[in-house]
Formats: sequence, C-alpha cells, structure tokens
Amino acid sequence: MSTQRPDETTLHAWVDGELQPESAAAVAQWLADHPDEAARMAAIQAQTASLQALHAKVLDEPVPPELTRTLRQPPTQWRWPHALAAGLMLSLGISAGFGLGYGASQQKMAIAQTGTMTQLPGFVREAAAAHAVYVPEKRHPVEVAAQQQAHLVQWLSKRLGVSLKTPVLKAQGFQLMGGRLLPGETGQARAQFMYEDAAGERLTLYVSVLDQQATKTSAPAAFQWSRDGTAHGFYWIDGLQGYALSADLPRERLQVLADAIYRQLE
Repeated sequence: MSTQRPDETTLHAWVDGELQPESAAAVAQWLADHPDEAARMAAIQAQTASLQALHAKVLDEPVPPELTRTLRQPPTQWRWPHALAAGLMLSLGISAGFGLGYGASQQKMAIAQTGTMTQLPGFVREAAAAHAVYVPEKRHPVEVAAQQQAHLVQWLSKRLGVSLKTPVLKAQGFQLMGGRLLPGETGQARAQFMYEDAAGERLTLYVSVLDQQATKTSAPAAFQWSRDGTAHGFYWIDGLQGYALSADLPRERLQVLADAIYRQLE
C-alpha cells in the first residue's frame, strides 16, 4: 500500500497520461487507497474528456489560410496590422472556444432523456467519477469480491442504512464482480456494485440514499439518460434511493440492463 501522497503536479500528470508506466501504476494504487482523491481526479478526467469531445471538430479543422500566410512571413515582414490581425484571430478563437465549451458542457451536463434542461443530481456526478476511477483498475476493481456477496450486501446495507440487493444480470451476459463503499460529495455513504461480461466489458451500479430535501429538487423517478465522456448511463430515483448505471455500452443495450435492474429492485 502506498502511503506517500503524490504532489499535485504528479497527480495532474497522471490525469493527462504523461507518467511512465511504473509511476502511473504507483499513483493509481495510491488513488485506490484514497477514494476521496480518486473521485477528485476522476472528476478532472471527466471534465477534460468532455472538453475534448466538445472541441473535437474544431481541433480537426485546418488553420485559416489568412492566419497561416501571416504566421509564415519572416519576422522582418511583420507589420503591426498583421500582428494585430493575427492576435485578434487567435484571441477571438480562444474566447469563442471557451464560451462554446462552457455553454455546451453545461448543456450536456443538464440534458435528460426528456430533453429538458435539468441539473444532474449530485449522486449521478459521483457515479460517473467512481466509474471512471475503478472500472480500469486491474488488481483492485472492487473492495469485496462476489465470493463474499452475503457479507458485501450486509455491510453496505448497514453503512447506507437501507436494505440493498445485488441484481442478477446473467441473462444479459454480466456477472457480479463485487462492490465497494464510497463517500458521497457531502460525506454520505454510497455503494458501488461492479459487473463484467465475457468480453471484459464492465458496468457499475451506484446506489445512494438521498435526504428528503434532495428528492424535491432532483429528477423524477423515471429513467433519465446521461453521458460523460465515453461512459453512458441511466439514473433514476425510487423513494429516497438514487440509482445510477454506468457503462461504455450502446444506449439500447444499457437500457435493457437498466430495465432488468429496475424490475429486480422494484
């Protein structure tokens, strides 16, 4: 178990994929032992992926010919009008890109299946971050393995204060790997169950217990669709419990899984 905390530069280098394999593995192990920091890094990863996805088309566009010709001129041929024009084009492009990225990311975070603009509940953001952190994990994807399922369910039920179930998804091709206890944004206990199919594809079911005030301002009980980077998801609220299913799967297949889970938990 790694005990020395990586500095912020190293953590951000890990997020950006700039570390050597040995260093990256050490940071990943440290994050696995520190779920709060893991969730923070996952949120940064998700934000970066979202911005890259939003600007993918812009980044692939060729540089405007006028700007290319101006920048290729020898320094002695530069005049203040050319410099001013190039500077304006660059600044306007950056400003427009930032505005587009901010507005589009806010919209993406808010669009539900109904097409209305609704801020995603906190537990959905938590679920996306936890999914991003633990799904790629090779050695410790879960805290308690499926072989100890009875203990896992009893333990997490006690910590969340509700009776939990682990849906069976064998008919859909997925086997339970196990689960773990996670902290919510404001310190509440959360549960994450992880499943895997024969091809190694993983999905996570994130379970939270909401307070009554949160349920008044959150999404309705009907399925809501969310997307964060490559991970797709469905989430719903049933009474005081919030559920979020996340996976890198087509929407149609994920909805079949969500339906199966909902029926078993109902």
